[in-house]
Amino acid sequence: MTEPQTAPSARRLTIALGWAIAVVLFAGQWYAYDASRGLVEPFSYYVWWSGYIWALLTPCALWLAWHNPINAQNWRIRVLLHVLASIALAGVQLSLEAYLGWLRHEHSLSVADALRHYFSQHIQISLLTYWLLVAGVMAYKSWQEAQQSRLRAATLESQLSAARLEVLRSQLHPHFLFNTLHAATTLVREDPDRAEDILLRLSDLLRATLQESEIQEISLGRELGILDAYLAIQTCRFQDRLRFTVDVEPELRRCLVPSLLLQPIVENAVRHGIGTHKGCDTVTIRASRSGRKLRMEVRNAITSLPEGRPSANGGFGLAATRERLEQLYGREQSTFELTNIAPAGVCAAIEIPLHMATERSVTGESADVHPRLDR
Repeated sequence: MTEPQTAPSARRLTIALGWAIAVVLFAGQWYAYDASRGLVEPFSYYVWWSGYIWALLTPCALWLAWHNPINAQNWRIRVLLHVLASIALAGVQLSLEAYLGWLRHEHSLSVADALRHYFSQHIQISLLTYWLLVAGVMAYKSWQEAQQSRLRAATLESQLSAARLEVLRSQLHPHFLFNTLHAATTLVREDPDRAEDILLRLSDLLRATLQESEIQEISLGRELGILDAYLAIQTCRFQDRLRFTVDVEPELRRCLVPSLLLQPIVENAVRHGIGTHKGCDTVTIRASRSGRKLRMEVRNAITSLPEGRPSANGGFGLAATRERLEQLYGREQSTFELTNIAPAGVCAAIEIPLHMATERSVTGESADVHPRLDR
């Protein structure tokens, strides 16, 4: 991510402030020292010479501080580096100052005396100034990193919101919504109770989808509770032509799974099964333990994958589900495959790391859906 456009101007401001601090410190110290000996010049004289000296040295100090920041991982080597750099730059600065002082006193001091005088009197302020510049750069870099972190967080939040909307759209296929509403409308006169039940189940499913779209993982029991409303709607629509079976051990219902994972897979099994084939179909939802993985399967009995199509890719339009699994668990820790089963049918199999939910997260997992219909 690139730095904000204001960074160059802010950096120039930091350099200017660092230079101004160095100039004021040196000018004030130099002025006070000469005033105590009755050799004082106008203050502008000290400001001018200090500005001249530190116009050369401040960029060096700031460059070193900017490109060699001190943090918890490198503080030993970086502190040593800045100690050596502060001594070197202070030596250069004091040598220039001693030379100017030697010229100012019209050679009444020897070069050795001038060097001894300025090094003994001014070394502390030189070192202090260097470390103040380093501290200023570190403070600015911390502020800049915090700004960039907030910018990244805002960008990621925006992307996450867009992704959640996309996930929500993928959970409830428009055809399913239209067909459900059409079925309810058709039954209003013939069987008002069934029409009401379908609409209630659809309301439950929409509400649960909206609620859980904000959560990355929920218990498998809660996931099955949400799925139950979808199964009930399809049972009402297709009657005896469609049957669902759920085979999940009670202990596995505490496993954590991505929220709203199974509904689009079951929807595809129905849509590409009984939705496009005559006769009856059975959709089976299973969960089992496979070592340290949780394996979930959704099977139908009357469809099949086209010949020659790789089973790992599939043709059910579930690329978003596969990508979501990779984002949550990584490509090495999750699998999603579609395979034909004999004598007919397709199995969608998912494996993810096995993690158990806490008791608190499991409590009330089916509270938002109506009791399951007998199927």
